[in-house]
Amino acid sequence: MIEFDEEPPRRQFETLVPLINVVFLLLIFFLLAGTMKPAEDVAVSLPEGMLNDREQEVPTTLIVEADGFVWLGDRVMDAQLSGVMVEKHLKDTNTKRVAIKADADAPAEAVLQLMEGLREAGVEQVTILTERGQ
Repeated sequence: MIEFDEEPPRRQFETLVPLINVVFLLLIFFLLAGTMKPAEDVAVSLPEGMLNDREQEVPTTLIVEADGFVWLGDRVMDAQLSGVMVEKHLKDTNTKRVAIKADADAPAEAVLQLMEGLREAGVEQVTILTERGQ
């Protein structure tokens, strides 16, 4: 019988198993810990604001694009006609609160026409959404 004074050499892949385990654990951790939010129907870049006091739940969100068109859910309309559509929507949902998410490059005239239409529709509270500034 042959006796060895030295231990036989270890295989190279055995040292990679703990590293692979750690990588998969980190991957699972970041998948579970990360927050995912649903994609918006319309992409707008919000202007920066100094305060960030967002309300927890705003039932109706109006999106004003850079070209001045207003989105209410999946319906697009001109800012001048938005008051009538919002009034009908508010009656259907039985609410008087609205949030406006206007693009930073949206014309001020479109936002003012929208605000005028909201006032005529009987909206009691309007929240304007902004990005948090530095």
